[in-house]
Parts: sequence; C-alpha cells; structure tokens
Amino acid sequence: MRKQDAIYALPWVVKQSDLRRVWCNGRKTITPSQRVWTRYLLCVWGRNLGGDDAPAGCVNVIGRLMIRTEWSQTQSERIIEVVESLHEQGYRGDELFKKSREVVMPGTSVSSIIALAKESDDAAFVESVMHKVIKRDSPMRSVAIKRYCDRKCPQDIARDINYHTGCEIQAARKRVIWCEEILEEEMFYGIKRSMEEEITQKAA
Repeated sequence: MRKQDAIYALPWVVKQSDLRRVWCNGRKTITPSQRVWTRYLLCVWGRNLGGDDAPAGCVNVIGRLMIRTEWSQTQSERIIEVVESLHEQGYRGDELFKKSREVVMPGTSVSSIIALAKESDDAAFVESVMHKVIKRDSPMRSVAIKRYCDRKCPQDIARDINYHTGCEIQAARKRVIWCEEILEEEMFYGIKRSMEEEITQKAA
C-alpha cells in the first residue's frame, strides 16, 4: 500500500494499550472460540473482496459450523476439538466439514441447524460492521486488508513495515499481532451487536 499507510506508524507504538486508547474504546475480552468464529467471517470478507480462495483448513470448517448461530462456550470448544482432531486424521475441505457435522450434530441436516447465507451476503455484512467499528485510517483496518484480502501473513506485513520504516522485523510482527487481536475483539462485538439488531428488527 502507499507510504502513508497507517501500519507504518506502528513502530512508534510502545504498548498494545496505546493502540486501544487511540483507536478503540478500551479492552474487550473474547474467548478462543469467539476468535475462531470472527476469523472465519473475516476470511469470508477478505475472500470476496480480495478474490482469492483461502485453503479449506480447520478455521474455515469451524467457522462454517458456527456461522450465524449462537453456541455456548462448551459447545464451541467441542466443535473446535472435533474439527482439529479430524483434521489431524487427514480429513480436508468438504469431507472435513461433513464428518465434523456428523460428529457434532449427528442425524441433523445442515439446513435445519445452520442458517447459511450466501458468502457474498456475509461479506457485505462484515464490511458494514467494519465501517461502523474500525476507523478507516486505523492500523487495524490496514492489517485486516493485508491479512484477509491480500492474504499476507504477519511476517510478510512485518517485512513490509521493516522495508518502509527500518523497524526490526520481530518488533514489527509483535505490533501486527496486537492489531490482529484488537481487530478480532472489535469485530466480534460489532458483529454480535449487528446480529442482535437484525433479530430485533425482524421481530418488530
């Protein structure tokens, strides 16, 4: 991206709390399963905007099993445990999804337990939430684009920061991870609020 990209100011950020103070409304706590669910939706968003298919790995399958559905912490952890176990056994892609579904929800059809919208609809939904909760000129938005649309890993983004600013790569990578964590927290609560608003509007 252009030199004025917000990520090029990251080397001057001393603590993650400084990022939160400037760009967010304080720390938000989410569980590991909520992070996985949020990452899946961000993958859908990035795939549609970036036009690139991500590998059909564990995160995608876990997300497909959780999308647009309210799960308890125990149920979410069970889904993650089952998918990761089957992935280790060699299951991949749709086969991994179908086998995981059979284990987690035996005898239940997909259509009856998961309200799957078109990916393009979910991508548009995530984009609308991002506009609400992530400031356009923030490093979190820049990291989101690079991670999910451009398919760059934290190390790649860190190298980009190093090239433009001279910041040591590991220090840059740490700051990219900070941005990812904040992005996931902000997006999780933003998505949750928007879904609750949708439900309220439909009930009215």
